[in-house]
Amino acid sequence: QAALRCIHEACVPSGHRPKMSGSFASTSPPATERQGLLASAPGADDDEMEKRAKDAGQSKEDYNAWIAGGKMINHLMDKDHNECGMNPSIYDAAFVIPQICRSANWPRSLLNITIRSYFFLLVNFFFQLFILYMIAQEEEVMDKFAGQMSLCNFGANVHTCPGGCDCIGPSGTNYQNAGRMYDYASWSTRTFTRDSLKLIFPDQVHEINEKIDPGEYGVENFWVRHVCVFIFMMSVMSDLRSTMDMGYILWYVPSTDQPWIDYQVPSWAPKQTVKDVKECSELDFIKFKIAGMSKMWKIVNLCVIILPKLFIWKKTAKYGVMFLMETAGIENVIVNVTALTFILNLDEMLFANFSHKALHHILEMLEPWSIQSQEHKEGLTIEQTYETVLEDTKLSCFSWALFPARLFATIFFSGIFVGEYFWAKCQFNEQGGLVSRPQYLPKDQIFPLLSFAFPFTHPEKEAEPYWSPAN
Repeated sequence: QAALRCIHEACVPSGHRPKMSGSFASTSPPATERQGLLASAPGADDDEMEKRAKDAGQSKEDYNAWIAGGKMINHLMDKDHNECGMNPSIYDAAFVIPQICRSANWPRSLLNITIRSYFFLLVNFFFQLFILYMIAQEEEVMDKFAGQMSLCNFGANVHTCPGGCDCIGPSGTNYQNAGRMYDYASWSTRTFTRDSLKLIFPDQVHEINEKIDPGEYGVENFWVRHVCVFIFMMSVMSDLRSTMDMGYILWYVPSTDQPWIDYQVPSWAPKQTVKDVKECSELDFIKFKIAGMSKMWKIVNLCVIILPKLFIWKKTAKYGVMFLMETAGIENVIVNVTALTFILNLDEMLFANFSHKALHHILEMLEPWSIQSQEHKEGLTIEQTYETVLEDTKLSCFSWALFPARLFATIFFSGIFVGEYFWAKCQFNEQGGLVSRPQYLPKDQIFPLLSFAFPFTHPEKEAEPYWSPAN
């Protein structure tokens, strides 16, 4: 208390100091003793560190660096797989604010914010699902009415033509070289022009075929599509990680209602003294934390937030990869990968523009939650920390920590969704190349919602294909 009084008198001007009473005021030492209290502890620590460094055969700076490294290993290395937090988004706001409101006994102000959070959650569901449905409508319906076939690997290895496996285009001719390759809009226009001339001048069909070459529809670069799919999946995986954090919290927190908010005033000095010394306010004494929730709330969060979020994630990954794999031009696929990421950012945009400022503060100040408690590491001594470094230096470099799990997960899911695209849209030709499956016009011009929600339900199609590899 005497040392704290010294700090207080050193930091706060005399005219602004609150009057002290009780044992805190009675223990105020004279000025000479105060200087000794302020200076003695650091000096004692320095001497102890210097003695330990000498015993270890190191300089004080090297020993201090070892201790800092040990502290970092103990406190930081587990954060990657042990710590769960909330992000500034509509999903996280709808997950957190009801528990804050419940902990405060449902005051009307917080209840209104809770209702607003659920309303914007529904708005976010509508926007994200609507955009994904429109992409599905374009890929599954409108492209077929435009006469487009799946891109697959048409012309993907044009440098191997004319003898390669992907050298036969949709029209049945050989690419020969990259000069005969176009995107679908250009190729269909050139083909339409040639066919129109053949209809107008039926007696000159042979001459028209010789002099007018519409080229072929094909992919300009095989690798750029896969690289862009990987980049797109990185943004998708970050959204999946936040969903998994919510799942971990539901699984590990106690299934009883516990307060998510606490009012904590430091006990080392009167509250006003703490405010003056630390230059803080009443708001800084409020602690927001992740704690237990009842089974009912766990079921609500699972059904209202996590499962719909996973459904949107799956549709975003599926139709986003399909959209990129159906893009032929190099520039277009690079532009499209940046455009697709905004679908997953809609919840953050809605939160930033329409959420109450109180929600911003709550999510910003909400403490991360650890699956396993780290409190025992706070009591580690200097010797134990030093031993941590010694033991860590003896470990093999070839361990699981060397392999980034999220990188391999991104590669894995990229392969899964690219494989799903090739399985659903493509087939092998006689040369061993991947070409489009036969294409059928849908009977309905609107993509059925049931087919959008459940991929195993297919919309009704015409009996005869409008394009097939055979013709």
